[in-house]
Amino acid sequence: MIKLEQYRETIHKCSKCGLCQETCPLYLEAGNECGTARGILILLKGIILGEVPIKSGINKYLDKCLRCGKCSTCCPSEIPIEDIIFAAKLKYLYRTLGGIKIRIKQSALWEKIFHKKKKIISAKFETKVIYLGENINEVLKVLNAQSIELLNKQEEDWGKHYLISGNIIRFRKRMYEIVKLIKLTNPKYIVTDIPTEKYKQIIKTYTGITPNLELKYLGEFENTEQLVSKYFNPYYAEKLIPLLKAKASL
Repeated sequence: MIKLEQYRETIHKCSKCGLCQETCPLYLEAGNECGTARGILILLKGIILGEVPIKSGINKYLDKCLRCGKCSTCCPSEIPIEDIIFAAKLKYLYRTLGGIKIRIKQSALWEKIFHKKKKIISAKFETKVIYLGENINEVLKVLNAQSIELLNKQEEDWGKHYLISGNIIRFRKRMYEIVKLIKLTNPKYIVTDIPTEKYKQIIKTYTGITPNLELKYLGEFENTEQLVSKYFNPYYAEKLIPLLKAKASL
């Protein structure tokens, strides 16, 4: 994983042309530049140069980004915005009190004690799958209605919140937990609540592993329109944007 300081020259390539604003769903909805690529890069440049201290307050700006990837796609300087933000999140995790608190709350012991996962019981069918994502009870009903058995004994996720916070170590551990789950249950395929190619890209980028998994996107199934996000982003943009808009007006 590249450290934030190693992106110094890359960040300097930003011409502040504003094309990222034109494609940023957050900016188009809320009109707040702080969460756009340009705004975040200006902040991170200040941190790298020592002009802005790395402290807990920066996380609220990093968290405004929806990780949809549209800014990286349109950037004429080809700046890898998502990778830079991830490097900044990693620095935040290990250099601030707020980051230490996040790592504690994401530890396996803390989650075992305080985060009780929802238990589920699926109807039995010939086609058996594992689901990694949110809205487990709703997904269970939808898949059972299509004669698909859910092998999960409880709610499982693909490590979304670890990735969002920049906790790469915990994310990698989650990958190993998923591999163990697959070996124990032997499903026909794994269903995820994000597009499968994006999920494979995430695994390869942050673990170095090229996944050889039979994946299906939840959106491929009938009656799942309300269970998947409008754009790919780990926060479900349709729920988060109104919240960010309200915060921006404060």
